[in-house]
Amino acid sequence: MEFKTRALTIIVRPNGIIELLNNEGWEDADTIEVAQENIAMLKVAVNGQVRGMLSHMPSTYVSKEVLACYEESEIGEVASALLTTSFGSKIVGNLFLKLTGKSTGQGKRPIRVFTKKADAEKWLLEQISKHTK
Repeated sequence: MEFKTRALTIIVRPNGIIELLNNEGWEDADTIEVAQENIAMLKVAVNGQVRGMLSHMPSTYVSKEVLACYEESEIGEVASALLTTSFGSKIVGNLFLKLTGKSTGQGKRPIRVFTKKADAEKWLLEQISKHTK
């Protein structure tokens, strides 16, 4: 199943992973309005099911307000894997998650940063299986 917003293509896979891809040609900075549109569509994609999110992280600036909008949202996923293309951004992302306690699951859901898609998918499937009866 696939959903689209102005900024994202959201693919719901049969294994419970929801993959978030930035739309080709979308280079605008995310705004609160765009974030709210994405969050609303992600809630539809999760649909109360046990889902893990695999987000392809763009190499663009995201404001603190937009980050807060995503952070405060209640989408319903059991875990999120952030896929980045550079080792440096992985280190910075993991440092942020560690300092905020999110890497240990102290937040609403566990979040990890990966540079390899296969590793991210494996971790998400483990998280999904913990919540599947």
